Amino acid sequence: MNTPSEFRELEAYHAAVVRSALDGIVVIDGEGRVVDFNPAAEAIFGYERNAVIGAPIADLIIPPEHRSAHDNGLATYLATGTSRMLGKRLELPAMLSTGELIPIELAITDVTLGGRRLFAAHIRDLRAARRAEAEIREQRNALHQKEKLAALGSLLAGVAHELNNPLSIITGQALMMREAMEERAVADWNGLVRRCDRISTAADRCARIVRSFLDMARQREAERTPTRLETVVNEAVELLGYTMGAAGITVERRWAEDLPMLALDSSQIHQVVLNLLVNAQQALEQAGGAERKITVGIAVDRAAGAVSLTVDDNGPGVPEAIRSRIFDPFFTTKPQGAGTGIGLAVSKGLVEAHGGSLTLADAPGGGARFIIRLPCEAVQPSEAESARPTAKVDRPTPDRHLLVVDDDAAIAELLAEIAGRLGYAVTVTHGGNEARGRIDARGGKFDAILCDIRMPAGDGPGLYDWLQESYPALAGRIGFVTGDTLGPLAGRFLARSGCPMIEKPFTPGDIEAFLEDLTTPC
Repeated sequence: MNTPSEFRELEAYHAAVVRSALDGIVVIDGEGRVVDFNPAAEAIFGYERNAVIGAPIADLIIPPEHRSAHDNGLATYLATGTSRMLGKRLELPAMLSTGELIPIELAITDVTLGGRRLFAAHIRDLRAARRAEAEIREQRNALHQKEKLAALGSLLAGVAHELNNPLSIITGQALMMREAMEERAVADWNGLVRRCDRISTAADRCARIVRSFLDMARQREAERTPTRLETVVNEAVELLGYTMGAAGITVERRWAEDLPMLALDSSQIHQVVLNLLVNAQQALEQAGGAERKITVGIAVDRAAGAVSLTVDDNGPGVPEAIRSRIFDPFFTTKPQGAGTGIGLAVSKGLVEAHGGSLTLADAPGGGARFIIRLPCEAVQPSEAESARPTAKVDRPTPDRHLLVVDDDAAIAELLAEIAGRLGYAVTVTHGGNEARGRIDARGGKFDAILCDIRMPAGDGPGLYDWLQESYPALAGRIGFVTGDTLGPLAGRFLARSGCPMIEKPFTPGDIEAFLEDLTTPC
């Protein structure tokens, strides 16, 4: 039996432990009234200890919808000694002094002393833990999305290599056919010239799409040149003109005539506008309706130093429940086969690479509005002049000899034809091994080499390393024409060698400028 002195010491010890506990401790009696309320509980719930002593705990921290269950559970335990809550760790909602509900972890213990029924509740505030869990989930989801985009980039490396070859053929042959028909100046062939233009435009569109995906996968900085935003928009609208008209959709363009010239990567912004227009078109086609309309507007906020481009449609709009997710990679509301869920994610990334933003709003007349905001950077006339295409270089004399190395016979033939028109004598081989034999046969007397990187019968890196040992001067005049710049082999090789490179698809003008750089002495 404790003496009064020992009892006071024990009580003081108990009070010190309760007051210093990091968790909230609330002690109630058999009637559910507060007997003790430690400082941690005061910090959690917002009550002062003196104000709650003797008050019913149910009125203080238990949500109204759970109070009857609390009263019934307490009465049952006092009558029968059985309880579903004592001795267990439970996660429940609790109410603060402000009425706000928070998640808590709760453990209740029977601490009856001297015949007085007492119950101690140890309470842990779970708000910080839940916030941390939510942040971890968001970070995990963001990492998962990045991994999916990285996987997409790896997939595109192979796709681009296979797709860029035929695109190069389409682009190059169409331009050369157009040039040949213009040289003949036959009036009846005007329709064929227009067809060549359409082929080239469609091929260029495919190339832009591939390039935009590859740029995103490479995390490439936007290459900005003086550009008129309205020109980019017009090109995108005209490219979709036929499909828009066939779907019964009218496109209205609204902007002033004195818009400033912006520093933009026109290919990337072109792809963004295309994505937004295609999304609007698909939304209108799925929704039906008598009048289908898309409005594209450009406005300048000179005070804020920004230009805004809006794409509105009069469709059903975007439901509130999914607005926060529409820019997530691979999220789509379109039927299977109608969308990949990466268009808006890619577009957002491309706009942000320009220091801008892409957001969603409601169109004034109903429907969806996508807003692109871009910084309005001043572009001096001298910069605009430097952005104009340079005049064609003088063509070489026929005594220059070029070696073409590409395992795709159609690409090799196209390169040979382009170079032949420029006045080169061309030798064609279809792999690095064959190219070595031709180089040895001529004693290394080639003025330049155009070579693919990935080839089964001797790849480009192997040929370059051989040239460095056998014909060092010629190793300085080799350039690579490839559609595989995202592949690990090509990336590592180009980084270590510093060799010049041009990406497929290419145009005859690209090859002409590339050869001029290769054959011009440093």
